[in-house]
Amino acid sequence: MDLERQKLYGVDAFLLSSSNHIKEYKIKCETQDSSMKIYHLFPGIDYALTSFNSFTCSKREKTLSNVVEISYCKTGRFECEYKKDFLTYVGEGDFAISILNKQVDEPTFPLGIYKGFAIIIDLDITGEIFEGIVEGVSINLAQLIKKFCPDNQCTVIKTPIELLHVFNELYEYSNDNKSGYLRLKVLEIFFLLSEFMPEARFNTSKYFAREYIKKVKAIRNEITGQLSEKIYLKDLAKRYDMSLTVMKDCFKEIYGIPIQRFRREYKMQKACQLLKETDKSIIEIANEMGYDNPNKFSTAFKNIIGNTPSEYKAKNNGFLDRL
Repeated sequence: MDLERQKLYGVDAFLLSSSNHIKEYKIKCETQDSSMKIYHLFPGIDYALTSFNSFTCSKREKTLSNVVEISYCKTGRFECEYKKDFLTYVGEGDFAISILNKQVDEPTFPLGIYKGFAIIIDLDITGEIFEGIVEGVSINLAQLIKKFCPDNQCTVIKTPIELLHVFNELYEYSNDNKSGYLRLKVLEIFFLLSEFMPEARFNTSKYFAREYIKKVKAIRNEITGQLSEKIYLKDLAKRYDMSLTVMKDCFKEIYGIPIQRFRREYKMQKACQLLKETDKSIIEIANEMGYDNPNKFSTAFKNIIGNTPSEYKAKNNGFLDRL
């Protein structure tokens, strides 16, 4: 079936359905399973429920200078440009405020998944002052942007508890027939960000130069491509011409966990795949994961997966289900 191709906030998308104030889109990504559900709440203000099962998606080819996005990450991670040639990451429980600038590279989801929402504000439609919806509530959107997006940069913030519960309530609401609730929650977010919470309350994420990001992504590919080999972080840092501290910090910022933990968990997920999809023995799989001692492999596997390799293999071949 041919779908109508559109530009959605400057990004390639395909319209799946449209009814009243709600539109559903498939976003052009490396996989087919990425979507965005748009609720038109106020003139110039949309709420977008987002779901990406992909490592990249199509990039924005031009800047939408008067369009602002407030995005919240429920699951996964998302890469955004902090300022020219510097990148930062929105992780689980973080939110970001940014101008919809032209993107140099395709947007990246380092864990292959991202779920959350975005509030998109078109200042050409709303104007700089948003008022008249609720008596006594006036939101200066221009000041809000100046507060969080100096020099048009993307700011990623660890969500304070006062905002976290509002974000989660907004994300978890699922009644399409009662969008009034969504409107109230969006207004509450605007009010908290602009009127109630001082800048001192916000803890922003780290950012790194694009050159370091590229090196760390190459390191990730190397350590996941040679699972049977031992790795030494000092050697990696030296080979990629980075300090050990910067390499560790940058890796954790991109992938959310320390490099050694990332590799252990990756190994066990790969082991799960081999246990389910091949006839290889547990000893063979342990060797492929770099373990000479099957007992140590079994202990490491159980610590991460929750079952021993033999229990996992039996369960996923249906044996335990029949007991």
